[in-house]
Parts: sequence; structure tokens; C-alpha cells
Amino acid sequence: MKKIWIVICLLVAGLSLDAQTKYQPIEELVYTGYYNWGFLWVKAGRVEFSLAPSEKYPHAECLKAVGYSLPSWDWIFMVRDTLISHFDKDTFMPYEFSRKAHEGNYHKTFDYTFHYQDSIVLGDIHRVGRFRRTDTVKLMPQTYDMLSVAWLTRELDFDSYRENDLIPIRILIDSKIYDLYIRYLGVVKSKIAGKKQECYVFSPLLVEGEVFKGGENMKIWVSKDEYRLPVMVEAKILVGSVKGILDRSASKYGTYTK
Repeated sequence: MKKIWIVICLLVAGLSLDAQTKYQPIEELVYTGYYNWGFLWVKAGRVEFSLAPSEKYPHAECLKAVGYSLPSWDWIFMVRDTLISHFDKDTFMPYEFSRKAHEGNYHKTFDYTFHYQDSIVLGDIHRVGRFRRTDTVKLMPQTYDMLSVAWLTRELDFDSYRENDLIPIRILIDSKIYDLYIRYLGVVKSKIAGKKQECYVFSPLLVEGEVFKGGENMKIWVSKDEYRLPVMVEAKILVGSVKGILDRSASKYGTYTK
């Protein structure tokens, strides 16, 4: 089912780093993606994330996310996508971001480097078998990528906001910079995967595209504790709706399983 996992990836994260890395992961999160098929939610994909110290940049961390459709869905639409971000571990400002999309017969890579001294982002965009181009994007202050903004969001002090407050965010998506926001919806006690827990809930403003109509059509549930785990995300898409639920996490703080 086309790009289901990207919906989850925009604000939550997965897969362990390549085996050759010399660093142990700081945190790993694994999600199951579901698609609303009539009255039923059916498993459609997985998203797996891992955060580790960056080998390329001092004082930075590397977050890698891999999303893939389950074998039972591959005959409809096969997805094998990888996102990698190197970002400052304190400010979450990115140094590099790459997205390698393999979706059916569509193969495209996006590789960006952030040059803060020159206030530009350089992009190497490659559609396999079609074209290759270089994009130069004027860098605006406080611009994040898809993954670094996810970790930034987990660090927000939600207790300092009121319900319906808007929290501005700025994101680079496919060579364009968007000024978006997160609407804080308050604290809700929710039953997620059979377990009741208090969660911060918020809704990000989405960019109109191939998956979304745009607007506030996504909700994120983050655990109201010191771990700030994104435990569930749910979104309406152009056809139907999707949901991602945290299966398990492992970090220096401990282990979570649903």
C-alpha cells in the first residue's frame, strides 16, 4: 500500500544501524503500521529506528529509519525506504539528511548537506534511470529535516503549553522549506495496544502531497513520562487512514514492549 510507512516516519522513528558501526545504539524503536480496510485495521508495514553517536560529525547523533511493506502486501505495492539524519545532539539542527525511496518501480534518492556558514542546503537528487540534478536551497533559521524534527518534538516542554497552542516548526521536504506548526491537544488517558496510559497528544500541520490533502489530519500520542515515547500515530490519507503503534523500544532508560 503506497507510502503507508512514510506517514509514520514523518514524526516517529527505527532500524538498527549497519552492523559495521563501532557505536552501540542509544535507542531503538519498532512500529507496526496498519491500514484501515473497511471496518478493519490490517497490518501493512513496519518502521524500525535506531539512534547512535555519529561517526562523521563530533557532538552529533545519527538516526536511521527503515520502512517496509509486509510480504503479504508486496504483491500490491512493495516499499523499501531508508532515511538517515546526522544532527546536533543538543540543538537537533541537521548536518546531513538522506532519503532513499524504493517503492514499486519508483526509485529515487535525496541527499542533502547543510552548510550553515554559507546559509544554503545542497541537494543531490537522483531518479534512477531518469535524471540527476543538484538543488541549492536557501537555508532559513531553525530548519530541520524529517527525522531531526521528530526527536526535537519529543523534547518539547508540553506542560508549558495550553490546549490548542500552536508550536511553530520549519522542515526541509524534497528541496523545499515549509513553515508548519504543531497544535497541542493536551493530556489524554488513552488505551493503546491494550494498555492505558497518560499521553501528550498533538496534531501537526501536514503538507499537501501524494499522500495527504494537507491540514491537521494526523494525531501523535507521546507517553507522559521521562521516556517521551511516541506510542501511536494516526492519520487520514487520500484514501482511507493509517496508524502506527509502537511494538517495542530499547534504550539506556530501559525496555518497552506493548
